[in-house]
Amino acid sequence: MSDYAARPFSRTAPERALVILVVAAAILALAAAAVFLVPPALLMSRYEISGNARMTRSELLSAGLIHEREYFFSIDAERVRAAIVADPRVASATVSKLFPNGLRIAVRERRAVAAVLVAIDGRACEVCLDAEGVAFARATESEGAAVPVLSGIRFEGFRLGTRLPAPMVVLLSSLAAIQESEPALLTSISELRVVRAASGESELLIYPLNQRIPVRAGLSLDAPTLRSIILVLDVLATRGLAGSVEEVDFRTGTVVFKTKEGQPG
Repeated sequence: MSDYAARPFSRTAPERALVILVVAAAILALAAAAVFLVPPALLMSRYEISGNARMTRSELLSAGLIHEREYFFSIDAERVRAAIVADPRVASATVSKLFPNGLRIAVRERRAVAAVLVAIDGRACEVCLDAEGVAFARATESEGAAVPVLSGIRFEGFRLGTRLPAPMVVLLSSLAAIQESEPALLTSISELRVVRAASGESELLIYPLNQRIPVRAGLSLDAPTLRSIILVLDVLATRGLAGSVEEVDFRTGTVVFKTKEGQPG
């Protein structure tokens, strides 16, 4: 019986060249497929947008500097987020990519708690203020009717995105709390005028919607105070005393009536 020694298999030079050619051809074929198939698959076509009430889908995409043809790997989510929050109407935003062709955008828009009269392009118009004191957009007819006008504030070189000083933010933040708990109370106020007291501190003159008597109060309001103001004014009107009262003072725990003859009551 003969013994055969195992010898390692080896290709000839022509065979090795053929294998190399086949592998190279396969790589080229895959590269060609990637060129024609992968880019279309990565073309951004799915945008999931949430949280927007004032801004339209197209406005948000435009604010995010998103062009018509964007690809998954060329989109910078943080760049898009930063561009969106640069719009005065947006308080905050989150942006995340969804492989292979999507982008999720969630925004929190600013909400009007008051309006202020300003000049834009030489014309007077109402602008919305939010709880953070940011003048973020021109007020629509419905927004202007739903929130009080804040007066007594001067703007120099006004532009959308202007932020009011800290004392005004305290007031606007208190209005936001009232709007959240009892929104009907704000609709009963026509105007909040910021005035300077004798002490040098800022305070408010409140002008109710259906009453002609101004009410003097501190710069921060709350729902119980507004309810009390409305109640007192209703009592004055019911008893026929509204015509003799020039002003009601709510700055202290005791309600003070200033009559038109100058006699406190």
